[in-house]
Amino acid sequence: MRAPALAVALALMAGAANAAPHAPAKPIAQSPYAKDFIGTWDRVGSINFDPTIPGNLPDKPPLTQAAAKQFQASLDSAAAGKPINDPHATCVPLGMPRMMNGVYLMEIFAVDDKVVIIGEEQSQVRRIWTDGRGFDEDNMWETYNGTSIGHWDGNALLVETRDAKSDIPINQKGLMHSSKMTINERLWLETPDLLHDQITLTDPETFATPWVVTKTYKRTKDPVNEYVCEENNRNPVDANGVTGVSLK
Repeated sequence: MRAPALAVALALMAGAANAAPHAPAKPIAQSPYAKDFIGTWDRVGSINFDPTIPGNLPDKPPLTQAAAKQFQASLDSAAAGKPINDPHATCVPLGMPRMMNGVYLMEIFAVDDKVVIIGEEQSQVRRIWTDGRGFDEDNMWETYNGTSIGHWDGNALLVETRDAKSDIPINQKGLMHSSKMTINERLWLETPDLLHDQITLTDPETFATPWVVTKTYKRTKDPVNEYVCEENNRNPVDANGVTGVSLK
């Protein structure tokens, strides 16, 4: 077994740890604008991946014929009272790009070589490498949040993410994607307390044309709490067996 294949096998055995590309010989210094992103953020808008569509309606991405059939089957099944299982309901991470549409808060940190996004929901961690390293095709495999490489364009952070796990839906209504999906983001501050993330999803098997949405987050001083899905500490079950939601 060649070395990259062995590394992948070992990573899968260990729980598919995020594939970190090799650091560059001459790292690029972190942008001074990175400090403006640091803080805690709360997503605003509809729970749909496209925040302009009300939550009681499904997303309307530009799908290929095959993907449209898959998505409609999921919607029809839910309407018939038999929703297709969402892996997240059994504590599987949201993954990318769905992590950026989380219901709970997210924190952003910046260090010398990366910008780190931590989602309160299941304490998910995303590392966006900004020191000039590139994608290392021999050291990559599908992970929940994929591999993210970023660079600064003035005060905007541009990010490309590859190899997000293809068995995780994009939204809570069961829209799937293929292993060929690429996620491009442009994050910028409209004001010191308002962050935007323009997300472009490109996948020849899923989208007839790239799907572009813009997520918005407002800065908050609310504390980020521990979220342990495995202990079900956010969805208490009452005496009648009904699952509730605790946001505290």
